[in-house]
Amino acid sequence: MKNFDELLILFRKTLSALLVLLTLVSFHSQAQVAKENLRPAAVGKMGMVASANPLASLAGQKILAKGGNAIDAIVATAAALNAVEPYMSGTAGVGYMLFYSAAEDRVRSLVFGGWVPKTFDAGSLAAAAKAADGAGHEAIETVGPKIVAIPGNLAGWNRALEDYGTLSLETVFESAISYLENGVPITEFDEAMWKGTVERVKPHKESVALLFKDGQYPYEIGDFFTNKPLAATMRRIAKEGIDVFYKGEIAQQIAEAFKQDGGFITVEDLAMVPDRVQWTEPISIDYRGYKVYNNPPPGMGLQQLQTLKIMEGFDVKRMGHNSAEYLAHLMEAIYLSRLDTDAYIGDPDYVDVPVDRLLSETYLDEQRKKVVARVKNRKKSAASYPEDTMQEIPDLQRGTVDPTYQYATTSLSAMDQWGNAVVIIQTHGGGFGSGYVAGKTGLIFNSAIDWMEKAPGKANSVEPWKGVGWCIGGMMQFHKAGKPELIVGSPGSFGILQSVPQVAMNYIDFGMNIQDAISAPRFRWKDELGSVPAKEIIIEQRIAPEVLSELRQMGYQLDTSLGDWSMTVGGAQGVSIDRESGWMMGGADPRRNGYAVGW
Repeated sequence: MKNFDELLILFRKTLSALLVLLTLVSFHSQAQVAKENLRPAAVGKMGMVASANPLASLAGQKILAKGGNAIDAIVATAAALNAVEPYMSGTAGVGYMLFYSAAEDRVRSLVFGGWVPKTFDAGSLAAAAKAADGAGHEAIETVGPKIVAIPGNLAGWNRALEDYGTLSLETVFESAISYLENGVPITEFDEAMWKGTVERVKPHKESVALLFKDGQYPYEIGDFFTNKPLAATMRRIAKEGIDVFYKGEIAQQIAEAFKQDGGFITVEDLAMVPDRVQWTEPISIDYRGYKVYNNPPPGMGLQQLQTLKIMEGFDVKRMGHNSAEYLAHLMEAIYLSRLDTDAYIGDPDYVDVPVDRLLSETYLDEQRKKVVARVKNRKKSAASYPEDTMQEIPDLQRGTVDPTYQYATTSLSAMDQWGNAVVIIQTHGGGFGSGYVAGKTGLIFNSAIDWMEKAPGKANSVEPWKGVGWCIGGMMQFHKAGKPELIVGSPGSFGILQSVPQVAMNYIDFGMNIQDAISAPRFRWKDELGSVPAKEIIIEQRIAPEVLSELRQMGYQLDTSLGDWSMTVGGAQGVSIDRESGWMMGGADPRRNGYAVGW
């Protein structure tokens, strides 16, 4: 009898394990899997963190294991990126957060996207240092202290911790400080980023000393990068609080460095930030049974909601994933929505942004009809275009500067066992931002003002203390029955506004799990600031050849020169949860150093 009881217990354990496995396998079981994706989704029940670097994700998971919540974890992850992705974001960068509080059962937006210094002078930029941009746009950007926006990341992290966190700033900064002080290994991706952004760093003595190995060479695979001055700065902030950065001695050091080197940031500019960083209401739509949330202006997430709402009117399953018909409709929806972003989005304290009209059913129905008409016209043109001439249309090339690893933004997501869910996108603006390090602080400053219009009279034109209108505000939470099921964000310049809807539709419409949804091939219009309306499209070569041929025949100018995988189409990170079983899945983009870690 004893043997039978033991056998029964073993059978029940085996059955339980099998049921868990079947749950995970059947979760989005109708998935149209990205076959070339060799990376499985991360799984966990106690918490999930997905970021652009495994050490950063681990920093967040360590906090969850200590009993911290999703806010504690995401701040730890965000701070750790100072060390492991110094070219993408950091304490002197800017960002946005979209947070679901389980205790309050509501979604909140936090904007810390940077502001124009009070004494900023656009005319002075003519004499400032210039470099090839850090985002692969084939453009020349201003670099150095003149182009720096008043940074908001630290105030954003702190506001979230104070209002919703459970651990101290000192605790959540532990991993970041350790990485900065003791060093982190350089990967192939890191090496490429360093080499692609040399010209941004070279004009600045303190930057060269800090960011070049031995003050001379870009870091390479096998090296270890440290930033001990920033470790000391972060340790002091952790012990004394953020006022030392925004109002105290560190603020004085920053202001003195900017004054000496010709920048505009003052102690008065820094001191206004903590009060400026406050929670606000998100914007939202309904999409195929989900309530979808995004950040309000000056974030440009409205474009993502417009795109989804336009596409909701089409039977995309019938069209087929990444078919020519599907891609053409999606390309046109994105194209039209980007025109609105370019025309209307700015700081709502300075300009009137007609959010309600731009998200109204009436307006988006008109946009949907325009999409149909534009695709129909392209098909008419294709019918009269000889197919055998298609080989004569070469792939568009991107010049002599290798753009493969030159974007400078990052995305991170977290969920916890209590149901909280949070997404951040934070950035320096360009590779190593402005390329400028202020004095001996170790702080790498952003280039956010370069993302604003310098001429007056436009929605996103520079004005004193005006918030930067940002594509980085585009991230989404998908809720069903009032609870988050999917959270996702991505870096990638104005491609952010295009890549996140593609990932979301892969999950919602085509049944992929979060990792496959991220890994599936994507495209993006080349619609940077000053290049709207766009004329060309970057598209990964994993799209079926016959689809590429059909799209070209329809008149789309496709650039496949970046190959099968390109970080130019984003670097998405996301988390989903199966509410019935409680299992979370994390996905991270293989186009970068992305890694999700579950617990």
